[in-house]
Amino acid sequence: MIIEIAGYLLGLAVWSVIRIKALVSQKKNKEAAVYGSLMGVSAVLGSLLLARMDLPSFTEPAKMILEPIGKMLLKQ
Repeated sequence: MIIEIAGYLLGLAVWSVIRIKALVSQKKNKEAAVYGSLMGVSAVLGSLLLARMDLPSFTEPAKMILEPIGKMLLKQ
């Protein structure tokens, strides 16, 4: 399992470096930064999923952030 995760991370890192270099060479620095951060999050989540860890639901943080906004909009 460790070899799977290491291979996943290595492949993801190589692909990310290639894509980020291509974006930077096109003078798209903001896009390169967003792409790099998304790939970093993907690397962490993918590694946890390959390790078969139970991840918490992603709906709870979104609910905590968006619910007060929705209630505020409904009061208007």
